[in-house]
Amino acid sequence: MLATVTAAFAEDPAWAFLLNGGYERLAPEFAGALFDLRVDSGNVWVSDDLATVSMWDSPANGDQQPPRVREVWARYVAAAGEPAHDRLIAYKYALAAVAPADPYWYLGVLATHPARRGEGLATAALAPGLAEADSSAMACCLETSTEANRRFYERRGFVEATDVVLAGGPPTWWLRRPAAPHGRSRDARDRADLGRSESG
Repeated sequence: MLATVTAAFAEDPAWAFLLNGGYERLAPEFAGALFDLRVDSGNVWVSDDLATVSMWDSPANGDQQPPRVREVWARYVAAAGEPAHDRLIAYKYALAAVAPADPYWYLGVLATHPARRGEGLATAALAPGLAEADSSAMACCLETSTEANRRFYERRGFVEATDVVLAGGPPTWWLRRPAAPHGRSRDARDRADLGRSESG
């Protein structure tokens, strides 16, 4: 799974900004931290061969124990150093400035190994999280720093875009997919080949 995420974001402008020239060394550490923060919530979805993964924060993820969060980020900072940590904090503040006050599902990571793109895996990995958000009549949000990704997400309902102001960073957009009316699922396609990743 870490190999998939690391390969998928190798040319991503936001990851380049966050890792600041240390991609090969830091990308697996960063991907591991993102996974560790989410796996216990049951909101990590992978294909059987781990060629694609989606990592979500549900509105309830805010109930995570702060010591756990601090432990995960302390490991990352120890590996990455303070400058990388400072960039991450700046990035988080920039996102917080545009994030809605109402509860929402947040797609933190959607990655498909470059060798497997074009097979519909990313759409399949999105489907379970979107369905869970729809069932609770909540919006979904994410950010992206590439036009191609923005178009991909727009075709899947993320039609509301807000510019993220990030000093020294790449153009980035906060995308929002409105809540489904009356909690109805809009798209339950392609879920059969995906399963929740188990911790341990």
